[in-house]
Amino acid sequence: METVNEALLPSVARGDTAAFEALYDRHSGTLYALLLRILANPEDAQEVLQETFVKAWTNAKMFDAARGSEAAWLISIARSRGIDKLRSRKIRVDRENDAGREISIHSSFVDSTTGADRAIQSQESSAVRSALSELPEAQRVALELAYFEGFSQSEIAEKLGEPLGTIKTRMQLGMKKLRERLRDFQ
Repeated sequence: METVNEALLPSVARGDTAAFEALYDRHSGTLYALLLRILANPEDAQEVLQETFVKAWTNAKMFDAARGSEAAWLISIARSRGIDKLRSRKIRVDRENDAGREISIHSSFVDSTTGADRAIQSQESSAVRSALSELPEAQRVALELAYFEGFSQSEIAEKLGEPLGTIKTRMQLGMKKLRERLRDFQ
C-alpha cells in the first residue's frame, strides 16, 4: 500500500496505469474544488480537470520533485488550464455579445465522491483557508487574485496600484509560507 507522500508521477512516466489511477484518486477532489472556485461552473471544472490529468499523463516525465511536490505540479497545471478556460470563455462571450447573441450555459455534475473523500477534501480545504488567513493581508490578497480570480501578476499589480516586483515578492513569500504550513498535505 502506498503512503500519502509516495510520489506516483515517476511510475506514471513509465506508463503505469495503476499509478495514474492512484494519482487521480489522490488529487482529483482537491483539483476539482480549485477549478470550481476558479471557473464557477461544474461542467467547465470537470472538463479542465480531465485536461489536467491528460497533460499529467503525457508530461509526467517533466515532473521534477526537486522543484516542488506532485500536488503543487498538478495544481499548477490545473490553475493554468483553468485560467486559459476563463480567458477563452470571456473571448467567446465578448464575441457573442458583439454579435448580439445571448448564451446560456446549463451544466450538471454527478458527485461520485464518497463520504471519506469529502471529509479529506474538507480537511484540505480547511487547512488551505486557515493557512491563507494566517498570511499578511497583502500576500493573501495577491495570492487570492492569482489563484482564485485568475489574474496574472501584471494584472494584479495594475489592479492594486503596486509595482510588479512588489507583487511578485508578495506572492513568492506567501507561497513559501503556505508550503510550510501545508507540508502535511504534500
